[in-house]
Amino acid sequence: TTVEEANKRRTVGYYEKTRQAHEQNLVPGVWPHSTLMAKRRQEMDRIMSYWNKGNKSHRTVIVMCDSTTSGLMHEARQNILRPLQYSTDIHSSGAWIPELSIIPEEDMHVTVAIPWWWHTIRDDNYALSKALAARFRQALVLDFHHPFQIELERIVLLGGKILVALWRCVGERKTEDGTVIYDRHGESIDPFVKLRREIVNCFTTEDPDIKRAPLTYTHKNSTEDLPDSPLPSASNQKPTLLRQHTIEHKTPGLGQGDGFIHTTLCRLPLDCLSPHDIELEEIHRLCREATATYCGHRMVVSKFRFIETTGRGGESNPCIDPIYDETIDAPSRLEVAHNGDISETDNLHLPKQPNAGRSSTIGALPTVEKRETIDGLFNEAKTLTEEEEDDSGHNAL
Repeated sequence: TTVEEANKRRTVGYYEKTRQAHEQNLVPGVWPHSTLMAKRRQEMDRIMSYWNKGNKSHRTVIVMCDSTTSGLMHEARQNILRPLQYSTDIHSSGAWIPELSIIPEEDMHVTVAIPWWWHTIRDDNYALSKALAARFRQALVLDFHHPFQIELERIVLLGGKILVALWRCVGERKTEDGTVIYDRHGESIDPFVKLRREIVNCFTTEDPDIKRAPLTYTHKNSTEDLPDSPLPSASNQKPTLLRQHTIEHKTPGLGQGDGFIHTTLCRLPLDCLSPHDIELEEIHRLCREATATYCGHRMVVSKFRFIETTGRGGESNPCIDPIYDETIDAPSRLEVAHNGDISETDNLHLPKQPNAGRSSTIGALPTVEKRETIDGLFNEAKTLTEEEEDDSGHNAL
């Protein structure tokens, strides 16, 4: 799938989510106060349910937002939610948002994959996390997943509840005159779609050649829940239960096939938001303004964070008190100089072939090396001086 094709599917999916978001324009108030407080306590119990159980963990692969990106997201979130005049105090008589539902600026991230959904903690838990992280590192290196860029497409309040930033990828394409442009219409393979698919393959497939066994688990899933199920059940029959790898079912952007890329900014507790009715039209309008302001901002995906969490940060923030945390760098790109030297580089726009594109550099051309006869082929080369260049040009004429 090329960047352009994947982005078209993303745009269709994002547009549909935006349209659905605008269907939620009113959040009814909850009264009396005792009922409101009971619902808010239930919401806190739900958010902290896994943490309160104390015997389950959840493993995920994320990309942390850089300081510029997280600062931009924080600013956008403040502007969008300002009309609510909310408080994080559960006893508030106005709009209430749990503190755990507002992702801290330093913890903003993009979810890449979820290789291990909530599961009972076992005796060999730490060793399993190390094996999963090592398997992910192998996928990055063996499949040459170099750093790439993603671009902010829009900010939307999904379902009137979840404030998210939605991303797309960018890649290279050539114009008719051969000029290389790096944008959302790229002709190269979409790096995020490729990364997710190969992560899934790495965890779920067996490879006897390198002694690799599947490193995930499966759970029962009804065919009614599968978007493209090959086994539609009749209305008078019970749905068929299939076993599906959890990483395939839970990783965002795989089941829908649209390469969904998102950063969660905030979750609104719609069942207990306020004792008064809340109109969301102003919030939707500010989301559109934020999209117009920040759309096109880019972030480099070069470091991945493999985290195992027990739910201390609620349902959307795995970065608080993880029991396993490892940062894994994407393999660096290599630059081959004209003399054959190879070096690592952070330049994402370098040509993929040695010496390609050097003539387009503004400035002096590389100096020409002169070898007078074949006898001096293996002698040290000398550089033409300006006088020699003039003489050689004159003699040629």
